[in-house]
Amino acid sequence: MFKTETLIAFVLVAKHRSFTLAAEEHQQTPMAISKQVSQLEQRLGSPLFERTTRKVNLTQFGQSFLIKANNILEQHEALQDWLETQSGEFTGSLKILSQDIQTYEETIFPWLAEFNQLYPDIELSFDVQENAIDIEQKPNDIYWGVADYLGQKHPGLKRRSLWKTKLGIFASPKYLAKYGTPQTPAELREHSMISHTHSQPDNALAVNQTPNSAQIEMEFEILNAPIKTVACHSKLAIDGLGLINALHDNNDIKQAVQNKQLVPVLTEYWYQNAEIYLYYHNVKIEQPKVRAFIDFFLSKRELW
Repeated sequence: MFKTETLIAFVLVAKHRSFTLAAEEHQQTPMAISKQVSQLEQRLGSPLFERTTRKVNLTQFGQSFLIKANNILEQHEALQDWLETQSGEFTGSLKILSQDIQTYEETIFPWLAEFNQLYPDIELSFDVQENAIDIEQKPNDIYWGVADYLGQKHPGLKRRSLWKTKLGIFASPKYLAKYGTPQTPAELREHSMISHTHSQPDNALAVNQTPNSAQIEMEFEILNAPIKTVACHSKLAIDGLGLINALHDNNDIKQAVQNKQLVPVLTEYWYQNAEIYLYYHNVKIEQPKVRAFIDFFLSKRELW
C-alpha cells in the first residue's frame, strides 16, 4: 500500500516541476519531499522524474503513474468526506481565498469568534490573491468575494451570490479641477485612469454607453493608464492621479465620498449589474465543514 503523504509529495512535484515549490505548498522541507519521492521510486523500481540543475520533468513512466496517483488521492479524499458526512462531525481544515483583504474585514472577521465557538474543530486558513485566481495552481476549498469571471473560467464550480452592487467611476476634486469633469463616456478618452495590473486589457474603464442602462454585458472605454497596481486604487485616486472603477458601496469609497476626497463621475453611466460570489467545489458528497462555513457567514449578510 502506498502512503498518502508520499503520493501527495509526488503529485506536488509533478504539478510544480520543482521540489522547492512542492515543499512550500506542503509546508515541508525540499529534502523531506525529495526523500519521499526517492522512496516511492525505489518501491516502484523506476524513476519518476528526470532531474537536471534547472528543471524537473516527468519520465514517461512518471506521467502514467501520475494519473494513477491522482485517482488514488481523489478516492482517499472522497472516502474522508464520506466518513465526515456519516459522523456528522464538523472537523478538518478549510482554506478560503479572497481577492482583497477588505472583503474579509467586512464580511467574515467580525464573526470569526462566534464561528469558532460553534465549530471549534474546524481549522480556518485565510489568504488573499489580488491577481486572477487559478484553482489548479492554488487550490482552496472556498473562493470568497470573487466576480463572475471565476465561474466562467471554471463552470464546474458551485457558486452563491454574496451581494449585488454598482461599479462606479470616481476621481478626486483636485484631478477634476485640473482635467475637467467628463460629461459623456466618449470624453473619458481624454483622461487617465489607475488600473489593475492583471486586468485584460489593463487600460479599460468600465462604463455603460447608454445612461441608466440595466444591460448585463459590461462596456468599456480605453484610457491612458500610467499607473497599474493591485492595491491602493482609492488612495491614488484621492492623490489626484486618475479616475478609478470601484464598487460604490465599498467602505473606503463611501468614506472618501463622504469626506469629499472623491467625487462620483458619470453616475448615470455606471455598470448596474456587478455581482460578487462565493465559489466552492462541486463534489458528490458535500463536506459538513464547507456547508457549516457557508451557511454561517451567509446568515450574517444583513449585518455586512
